[in-house]
Amino acid sequence: MSRHIMLAIRSLSRRSHAAFGGGEVSPGTRIARAISAVALGGVLAACSAPVKQLPDDLQSSWVDEQRATTAADAAALTWWKAFDDSTIDQLVDLAQQRNLDLRVAEARVREVRAQRRAALANLAPEIDGSIDADRARARRQGSETTAIQDSASASATASWEIDLFGRLRAEARAAKAELQAVQADRDGVRLTLIAEVIRNYLEFRLYQVQTELSLRNAQAQQETVRITQARFNQGMASRLDLERTVSALRTTQAQIPQSRELAESARYRLILLTASTPDALNPLLPTSTSDPGALPDSDAERVLLTPADVIARRPDVQAAERRLIAAAEQRNVAAALRYPRITLAGLIGVEDNRVSDLLDNGSRTWSVSAGLLAPLIDFGRIRAAIDAADAVQEQAYLTYEQTARTALQETQTALVLYTQGKLRQQELSQAADSARRAAQLARRQYTAGALSLLEVLDAERSVYAVELNAAQATADVSIRLVNVYESMGLVPPTGG
Repeated sequence: MSRHIMLAIRSLSRRSHAAFGGGEVSPGTRIARAISAVALGGVLAACSAPVKQLPDDLQSSWVDEQRATTAADAAALTWWKAFDDSTIDQLVDLAQQRNLDLRVAEARVREVRAQRRAALANLAPEIDGSIDADRARARRQGSETTAIQDSASASATASWEIDLFGRLRAEARAAKAELQAVQADRDGVRLTLIAEVIRNYLEFRLYQVQTELSLRNAQAQQETVRITQARFNQGMASRLDLERTVSALRTTQAQIPQSRELAESARYRLILLTASTPDALNPLLPTSTSDPGALPDSDAERVLLTPADVIARRPDVQAAERRLIAAAEQRNVAAALRYPRITLAGLIGVEDNRVSDLLDNGSRTWSVSAGLLAPLIDFGRIRAAIDAADAVQEQAYLTYEQTARTALQETQTALVLYTQGKLRQQELSQAADSARRAAQLARRQYTAGALSLLEVLDAERSVYAVELNAAQATADVSIRLVNVYESMGLVPPTGG
């Protein structure tokens, strides 16, 4: 395990441990602690040694030194499959194939990979070839004689800078680190894309559920209006009672177009994320749902409690670390400018007065030379370049530390929000069950004349509000779980 990101955790994790409190803890809190132990141990595991280590106040007391961390398994890296929703799987696959931001990031990787090949090529000799053919005509003054003279030559030249002081090797290492950073950037785009697709799909499903809840409650309120109308016709209810029931019904029905427009907005965001069209995407999306509890859900322990190097997999942390290494190598490049450059060159060729005899009878020529170029007086240019490289390296280190701290803050916040959201979902689910039973009892007692209309309307408003809140809480838990996965950097590997 790399100790350099491990040094990134201790004080922050102590404060987070205190935030959870002591004594008896809830199951949700125990899950959060277990998740955090794996997360904070893993984040710190996969990074290679940076040039400058993070400060001691970021060490973590949560990391179990005896617990081995391994590469995250397939279940963790394809965490969205834990929702067990085929639509999510199809949307994620489609987005990874077609999203334009991801394709731009992949093109950037290809660009930097080519630049790295160019940096490696600088370590090898450069060989050039040339062929020249000339024809000249000479005529003496006062003479009719014209002389035509042909000449031809072919040669190959080679030059090679001996990298005695490591300048070219440092450039190659810097190019490799930059390539790894850009690959991490690409992985970050992929991770954000996957999370954004799932979040928008969950919102799409939530608004469908809200539409169904509004329709179902409107149907129940229509029955209340019917009963009140009948009682009004019989002189057993006042006009005030009838108008109240109609007002409650219209208020509920007014929520239906609002939920539908929100669902449509989420659907068009999915179309954009998948670079698709309505005709292509609509067959993948459910048109409606009759079960308000049918929102995709997942159990955190199915993925989060597997031994995995999680936060260390965060693409932004990896990219910041690689750029720190690249900055250090560029500093080495600047420092190497103080030393001489030694170059070897060679030439071999043939030359003849006739092109046809060039290879058979041409005269052979060759040469070997060596050159040395050393700075004498540059009026501080090299020193200025080194100072600038030092400043760039310091910026890269500070960015690296800030990225690691941000990763820890985001992960810990996501864990707290998830565990608390899970508790809220459980309470609201039970509250919705009680509210539905209360509304049924109120309608029956109102029909029997044992309850006033105001109490019926209050019960109906309560069940509608609680069911909407319960559906929102269920969607929030799933969205917060997506945020946990995203904050831990669980992104599927690519081919490079």
